[in-house]
Amino acid sequence: MNYRVRKTLNKMMSISRLNHVLWRYLPKGVYVFNYHRIGDSATTLFDRAVFSCTKEALDMHVKLIKQNFTLITMSELRKLIDKGSKVDGRYAIITFDDGYYDNYSEAYPVLLDNNVSAVFYLVTDFVGSTVTPWWDDIAFILRCSAGQSYKLPKSNEVIYLDPDNIDKAIQQVIFKAKRIKNFDILQVLDDIRKCFPSAVKELSNKQESLFMSWEHAKEMTENGMEIGSHTLSHRMLAQLSAEEQEQEIKRSKALIEEKLDITIDSIAYPVGRYHCYTQGTCEITDRAGYLIGFNNEPGRNNIINNPFDINRICVDEDDVNQLKFNSIVC
Repeated sequence: MNYRVRKTLNKMMSISRLNHVLWRYLPKGVYVFNYHRIGDSATTLFDRAVFSCTKEALDMHVKLIKQNFTLITMSELRKLIDKGSKVDGRYAIITFDDGYYDNYSEAYPVLLDNNVSAVFYLVTDFVGSTVTPWWDDIAFILRCSAGQSYKLPKSNEVIYLDPDNIDKAIQQVIFKAKRIKNFDILQVLDDIRKCFPSAVKELSNKQESLFMSWEHAKEMTENGMEIGSHTLSHRMLAQLSAEEQEQEIKRSKALIEEKLDITIDSIAYPVGRYHCYTQGTCEITDRAGYLIGFNNEPGRNNIINNPFDINRICVDEDDVNQLKFNSIVC
């Protein structure tokens, strides 16, 4: 179902209140709601598309999920999987990818206030660092280069960085960059840096940390939150060799366990769409000692045949009607 059709259908269901009825009678299964950044996207020069919702909207979402599902932990999810049968209830898990500081400053207090736990997936190279991730790097450079044009490697298409619609142009570049075969996303970033040196210089003047620290993560685990791996560097695993994937998957697990003195049982694959990881990725995850692996493909998990390929529902709007709609049609 394409974006415009989904929008139209969601609007019709909201007006008729059909989504409210269907929400109360959702089929049994495990619904995994996935968030990224929390806050006001309009205030950042980085990637605005990575913001899921505001703090106030998250509070409404969490209350709604808590009212309509039985929230479960990773160990409880594994017990459901080990049964090997159709899921017998309506369960939910709340996850956050990337480990941005706002997950600690904005999301964490909301979860505590609602007495709800969630799983935070950390990129170990980012924790406590001033590293700018590749998608934020790309967004910042292109935003500061509005009015110019860019051509992706291995492509003849020239993308105009329209100042009046710069976010759309940024997402167009990132979308296409993720799908270049046999070309790592970091190579695309290097190419963008070479094309726009003045914007790169401006970015170098920003040394703020976008991500939570190990101390933040430790505090969260001590107060009921769970932590998982989101690899070492957030490179898309399908673009890497088997050896590189193994390093990203195994080493990140070991680092988090060392830093936080906990056992890491789950991983969320970076970006997480089907073209971003492989069956080999799932096999490496299994061998590395994980018990659970999440993608980022929408879907209700009725029977979990592969514990290393579990669907999640990505949240990308404040509107609770959108949350309901995504749960209904997944």
